[in-house]
Formats: sequence, C-alpha cells, structure tokens
Amino acid sequence: MDNYRRFRAIIFDFDGVVVDSEPLYQIAERQLFKEYGVEVPPEDWKYFKGTTEEVFYSMVQERYGVQAALPELRARGRELLKQVFANQLNYYPGFWEFYEKYHPLFKMGLVTSTPAEFLNWIFQHTDIRNHFEEIVTADDVAHPKPHPEPYYLMLQRLQVNPEEAIIIEDSINGLTAAVASGAVTIALLSSLSASDIPPSVYPANSYHEIETIIKHLMP
Repeated sequence: MDNYRRFRAIIFDFDGVVVDSEPLYQIAERQLFKEYGVEVPPEDWKYFKGTTEEVFYSMVQERYGVQAALPELRARGRELLKQVFANQLNYYPGFWEFYEKYHPLFKMGLVTSTPAEFLNWIFQHTDIRNHFEEIVTADDVAHPKPHPEPYYLMLQRLQVNPEEAIIIEDSINGLTAAVASGAVTIALLSSLSASDIPPSVYPANSYHEIETIIKHLMP
C-alpha cells in the first residue's frame, strides 16, 4: 500500500467512464433528432460527449437549424433519456471491480457535465448508486468542461494537489479540462481513438489497462 503514496485521489468522469451510457445517449439523441427532422453526420457524434445540456441543445439549434426553444428541447431530451436509462443503464465494464479494489487506497471523486437534478434521478431510478466522497456537476461551476474549473473545484474539495490526482476521462472536452488541471490524465477510449487525445494523456482501452498504467506510474 505504501507504493501508492504518490497519488491520493482518483477522479472519474461519469458518462462512458462510470456508467456505460454513451450508446444510450445515442439512442435517445437519434430519436430526438428524428422528431425534429435532423440528420447528424457520423463524424459529429464525438463532439456531443462531455458537453453540458445547455451546450448540447444550443449546438442542436445552431448546427442543425432546429427552431424549437431550448426548454422544449431539454424537456423532450430528458424524457427520452429517462425512458432509455430506466431499464438499460449499467456500470461501465470493469468499473465496479476497479472501484472495489482501489477505493480503500484513494479518495474517489466524480466530475460530470450532467446536471445535479438528472444525476440524482439516475441514483434513485436506476441500479447506479453514488460511491464517491465528492461530486462536482455542471451546476457547481461557472465554467464547465472543457474549462478546468470543475477539476480545480474537485481537487480543492478532496484536499489534494494536482500531481496527487489521477483523472479518468473519455471525451475531448473532458480530456482538455483534465489536462489543464495539472493532474495525471488517462483516456478511456470508449468512443475516442488514440489520435483524438493529447500527447500527455495515457490511452487505455479498458479498466484492466487503466490499472496497468496506474501501477506503472507508482514509484
């Protein structure tokens, strides 16, 4: 256990890292786009990841010319997500085993662009539970990801320095924020390729590879 003294915290993104939600988002989003007559190019999907609701729905309006008001889009989007999440949301493969192994050794934090209200709905209406000492949502900051403010706030709440923390992310916005925070950053390549990530980031295809990277980083 002494080998882990260099690091004191592991901080997780939520979607695509803790929960296997990205395919479910696509199901709900495809239905939403269909209802508004939008055809999304395949290369655009990765840009939706790691964004706040406000940014996502603003993008839908501006990029694809949807005329509906933001409150209408948000309400319909959440309704579709809840329908899909209620029976299909599961932990990302390997997360739970990783958590059980490393939780005794590290402080655990969650930083997500998901609004607190929707995150609490997930904890109450799906099989997913809150396993973290601290949570930072989009509601807690003035500047969400890709700005590093969410991670600065989490480091402050966990009372650790950036060099004492490992961040696990899976989106371009999230990786940008994590790297800027100064923490060691691992990219879980659930939907990104290695060419999408900054050179300072460690790529991993699974939690098994994340564990290998962490062991390699230890003194």
